Amino acid sequence: MKLLLIATSAFAFFANSALAQNSNLRFGLGISTLGANLEGAYRINQNWAVRGVLSGGISTKNFGGGGTQTIDGVTYNTSGQLGGIALLGDYYTGSSGFRVSGGAFISNTSFSGSTTAGPNNQITIGTATFNSGETANASVAFKRKVSPMATLGYDWDIGRRFTLSGEIGAIAMGGLNVSLTAPAAPANDVAAEVQNINDELSQFGVYPYIAITASYRF
Repeated sequence: MKLLLIATSAFAFFANSALAQNSNLRFGLGISTLGANLEGAYRINQNWAVRGVLSGGISTKNFGGGGTQTIDGVTYNTSGQLGGIALLGDYYTGSSGFRVSGGAFISNTSFSGSTTAGPNNQITIGTATFNSGETANASVAFKRKVSPMATLGYDWDIGRRFTLSGEIGAIAMGGLNVSLTAPAAPANDVAAEVQNINDELSQFGVYPYIAITASYRF
């Protein structure tokens, strides 16, 4: 809800500024590696624009496994999704549609998982193994709540009112924060399991961003 309010306020600011100065304003819908996109952009002059992007919708079910994920040999029932708001400045080179963008991504991304040990679901936390109703709960989020973001993109103007945009870049999220609770496991085994999960997920220091957006220009 907070992210939606921030995005709405940003878009309203762009709209008011554009109407007051008779400058270029566009709103668009698209799809990205974060899910669906709602985008608003305000073209300040030939070379500069500011842009806000509200993204989200990709959940754990979209990663395969039907809402379950196996990490360090333990299968968790998972929930959560990717999402957040990007606030970007766009620099256009010359009179072309090519742009270089940079700014910040405010993350609303979080995932959680739970599992219960049983005869058919033996779980190992550190060096401790359980199979009699013991539980474990894990959560994962971007390490940085606000992450640097950079992209390269191109805008194709179609007629007087429409723009088709594509961009590719990355969000430097700084890795992932992992927490784990397992009441039946000794504290040193829980700490060891958190380290094992961090080691397995350590490749995710940067999140790739690819987006295609169709916009209407006012």
